[in-house]
Amino acid sequence: MMRLTRRKASGDQDWRLRLDLDEPADLDKLLDRVRGNPDDELERDARATLGDEVVLTHDGHTFFAYAVSEQALQNARTTIESVLHNEQRKGKIVVSHWEESLHTWRQVDPPLTAAQEEQLSKAAEADAERERSAARTGKPETRAVMCVVGKLIRKSFERQMLAFAQSIDLQCAIVEHPHLLSTQVAFEVTGPHGSVDQFDRYLKSEAKATMRLDPGLIPYGLP
Repeated sequence: MMRLTRRKASGDQDWRLRLDLDEPADLDKLLDRVRGNPDDELERDARATLGDEVVLTHDGHTFFAYAVSEQALQNARTTIESVLHNEQRKGKIVVSHWEESLHTWRQVDPPLTAAQEEQLSKAAEADAERERSAARTGKPETRAVMCVVGKLIRKSFERQMLAFAQSIDLQCAIVEHPHLLSTQVAFEVTGPHGSVDQFDRYLKSEAKATMRLDPGLIPYGLP
């Protein structure tokens, strides 16, 4: 399974919940329980609560939820904790917010200690310097980016983004992820830092434009 949590792309999906279970578990099944079975009357409420504003995924060991707002993430957390309680599972939950100035996730719950804050700032600066160095040398980077679009235009939108990537000499692939909803589209792009940023900005702009057709959808990016 491809991991979409490697880094955060610029966008609006800037709240993240990370769950590390105390004991190994089948995270595919856990994710399905959190998302809710549309055929199960008792679980339809969970699906309605999460909606398109929350993306659920995992990397095989760690469970993640990404949301467009703190409230949306809190709703997801309530659902996740309810599922854990029902299945008698325990784990550590950490909530983070994407800090654009630091280009990293900042833990907000539980709060960081002063020493952890200092360590985060140093790590973020080191990461920023690596990105500046890559931009100067033209070293290719790979980034996963994601957005929400209307169901009816998804295929044409994918073709549009692939064509744009080709026009600026980027390698681009559509990410087929089993946990994405029908309105969630993900791409993995590889190329010069500046061109990847250009693709990211264009994706964000075009995804927002689709909101005129589907006003309830919000574009976002993932790490």
